Amino acid sequence: MNQYKHLSLKEREEIYDLYQSGKKKNEIAETLSRHPSTIGREIKRNKTMIGVRNNNHTEAKSKSENYHYLPDRAQTKYMMRRKESKQLCPLKTIDLYKYVIEKLKMHWSPQIIAGRAKREGVGNISHECIYQFIYAKASKGLELHQFLPRSHKKRRKWKGRKGRRTLIPNRIGIEKRPESVESRQEFGHWEGDSVVGIGKKSALNTNRERKTRLIMISKIKRKTAKCTRLATVKRFKSLPSEARRTNTYDNGPEFTEHQKIAEKLNMNIYFANPYHSWERGTNENGNGLIRRFLPKKTDFDQISDAKIKQIENWINNYPMKCLGYKTPNEAFQEELLLCQKSKNCT
Repeated sequence: MNQYKHLSLKEREEIYDLYQSGKKKNEIAETLSRHPSTIGREIKRNKTMIGVRNNNHTEAKSKSENYHYLPDRAQTKYMMRRKESKQLCPLKTIDLYKYVIEKLKMHWSPQIIAGRAKREGVGNISHECIYQFIYAKASKGLELHQFLPRSHKKRRKWKGRKGRRTLIPNRIGIEKRPESVESRQEFGHWEGDSVVGIGKKSALNTNRERKTRLIMISKIKRKTAKCTRLATVKRFKSLPSEARRTNTYDNGPEFTEHQKIAEKLNMNIYFANPYHSWERGTNENGNGLIRRFLPKKTDFDQISDAKIKQIENWINNYPMKCLGYKTPNEAFQEELLLCQKSKNCT
């Protein structure tokens, strides 16, 4: 059976010409290789009242001779019906509806909700369907947009941000980093950065493992090289050597003591190219998750260590598509278990 195709403007113009010349609907259908009922429905539903002064009068509306088929008007009516017919994707079951609402309020992204719902057997739904549900007029009163990563009332395009250039003594560029790091197949490779508070005084030192996406967040009093070094060494020293092979930093001045960090942790440190933030995309993504809870202009002096730990735990227990919807904690613990079984583990 041939798949049905909607009438085009060209076909509507042909229908008009043939209809005006006195051709019957069956004859028009034969000429256009269409079913007669298709032609009949087209003419009936797309006729327009023209040439009538008081076209709102009941008597005028009841007279068939006041209605005429015009191809451009017919095309306009068709396009309007098509637009109105594209209804928003519904949440198919009450369980799925409750699940989506619950996870949105936990600040899960629509993509993660969709993937996890399928994994847990709640139901199949696309992340686009969830976005449509959030921004639908019927859901406006729920104000679900506030739980999205950027909390925008309207969907926007991300414009990115510029990097910065800082001279780092004895820096080793990312081009010298082993290719095995890029593939994410090997455990123990990290990316580090800083998240700055208001006035660029207090800050957060962040490190994220490339394979498992586990993040470590440490609050530092000032974004200085010394504070960064002390916080980094404190967080990494308890990890086995196989869990701390390399780290890749941006070119901020807080990383000028990288050689001391490398020596203390027996860890190779590399630096991304200036204005190439995508070379540390794993860490940039993690910092974006932090900003969901601590937006710019936040005074980190007013944020407790307990709150920082709460945010860290949320990210590390957040299911991720790239991990098959496992959490970073789950993936990291699996790698540590393998590390413990390894003969080279120290």
